[in-house]
Amino acid sequence: MNLHSFPRQERLRLKRDFDRVFREGVSLQNELFTVVYAKNGLDFNRIAIVVRKKLGKAHDRNKIKRWVRESYRTMKLEIAKGYDIVVIPRKALSEILDTIDYWTIRDGLEALLKRIGT
Repeated sequence: MNLHSFPRQERLRLKRDFDRVFREGVSLQNELFTVVYAKNGLDFNRIAIVVRKKLGKAHDRNKIKRWVRESYRTMKLEIAKGYDIVVIPRKALSEILDTIDYWTIRDGLEALLKRIGT
């Protein structure tokens, strides 16, 4: 398997898994994102991106999801293994989405993801 791919097994999809992460997980925040994570007992991470409709039109929500997925994909080797991770963009992100670029999103997300498990 390619180390920089994003296979289906690394996606958090089941309601019971989401519920467990929100019930037992630890939350990290910065001005752009909230990240909730919990141990999953596996030797790899699973990630989900939850973007509420309040964040804007569909093309803006999809853009955020694409950028977050790509950011995770390129830095996943630097993140602690064995966690289920839910990434939630904050309202402040939608207000500045037109003025920021991919690298701003990546830096904001990287700062949180590298704190997982510490």
